[in-house]
Amino acid sequence: ALGAALAMNNLTAVRNDKRGMRDVTRDGHTWIMSLLYIGTFGSFIGFGFAFGQVLLNQFPAQFDTPLKAAYLTFLGPLLGSLIRPVGGRLADALGGARVTAANFGAMAVAAAVVLTASVQHSLPLFIVGFLLLFVFSGIGNGSTYKMIPAIFRAKSELAVADGADQKTARCQARRLSAALIGLAGAIGAFGGVLVNLAFRQSFLTSGTGNAAYVAFGIFYLICVAVTWYVYLRPAPRTLVGV
Repeated sequence: ALGAALAMNNLTAVRNDKRGMRDVTRDGHTWIMSLLYIGTFGSFIGFGFAFGQVLLNQFPAQFDTPLKAAYLTFLGPLLGSLIRPVGGRLADALGGARVTAANFGAMAVAAAVVLTASVQHSLPLFIVGFLLLFVFSGIGNGSTYKMIPAIFRAKSELAVADGADQKTARCQARRLSAALIGLAGAIGAFGGVLVNLAFRQSFLTSGTGNAAYVAFGIFYLICVAVTWYVYLRPAPRTLVGV
């Protein structure tokens, strides 16, 4: 904050676009992308907070102190952060919606691996499954982030085809993209709270995280279906290039 106050007070062109935020909340794609971002960014944050506690609760013999769990818990967030740019590059090459849909499918599989490991009390498989969840949530962060400007760029092209001014349409696309990136990030972070609430309820009810893993897997499959239905299925008004 001090650095910003002392060294960034010359950015006179930067303004908070309140109208852009208002306009973007009226767009249906805002809430769809926020849902998908809950699944990627929210999962990353939630698992980052919960991983150590889950190890302590599920494998108390191997992890009888938080310090022992800490030797492993840093790996997940590290891998997820490092792999995030890969998701963006894959989205550039293959399309953000395709990568996002495939990635959510992979996250559902990873959740099934964690569930299987929990049922079998297999620590190695459990760690592998959880690390995969971190990796795929990182890839999904990158691919969903790339979808946002692609959505509004595609919408601007439709508007131009319908007679709108090209320069105005592109400017509007940039405004709404910037607003949605901020809003989706804030809503997506709430997914971290939901992840931890799911774990809490699951452990209180059954003493394991199994119900939470099932819920995560179902949610990821729902995200696959939503991504396909809105952005990938053949339809006259499907946005091209997302």
